[in-house]
Amino acid sequence: MMIKVFEKNCSVSGKKVFYLEQPEGMNTILFLHGKAFNSGDWLKLNRTIEALHDLQYKFYAVDFPGFGRSEKNNLDPVDFIDAFITEIQLNDFVLVGPSMSGGFALKFALKYPALLKGLVAMAPAWIENEIEHFSEIEIPVLLMSGEEDKIVDPEIVKKLHKVIPDSEFHLFKGLGHPFYFEDEVLFKNHLIEFLLFNNLLGNALL
Repeated sequence: MMIKVFEKNCSVSGKKVFYLEQPEGMNTILFLHGKAFNSGDWLKLNRTIEALHDLQYKFYAVDFPGFGRSEKNNLDPVDFIDAFITEIQLNDFVLVGPSMSGGFALKFALKYPALLKGLVAMAPAWIENEIEHFSEIEIPVLLMSGEEDKIVDPEIVKKLHKVIPDSEFHLFKGLGHPFYFEDEVLFKNHLIEFLLFNNLLGNALL
């Protein structure tokens, strides 16, 4: 089954922001991207988008300012996420962030906890000196890393797992930094299990 995903633009701080939207569903999930990628790369994960659609999840993916088709602006990345979701009226959603944006997503969860019902951080970058701060995150958190990651040491993510009370951690054997592209099926399975186990489905009927 091919799920229809629409290309959209909005304005944040007077600058164009490009994003993708699959608007059907009762639940909402927002995908951020890593430094070497953009929102369009998530379209490679067809089976993941289909599985989310089956769970009645609306799918969104956004280009950070200066990436993909979004114009540069001067907002802090965490504040950009808040401004973007305010502009397109997202709340009570699951946030997914790999690498660069995994770090942003964790900081967003600290600053705006009431807006999220779950967080997925894959090999989150630039958090080594802030790990203890994330112990204040109270929502369910899924942490994942590739065993052969040469950019973000999986041991850092394991430490993060130890300090976040409601978290789980999965290590992808033999895979690298973008493990979610290297083995989509395994990534999809862990993501869907996380959503089901933590009852992050609202009133959706399965």
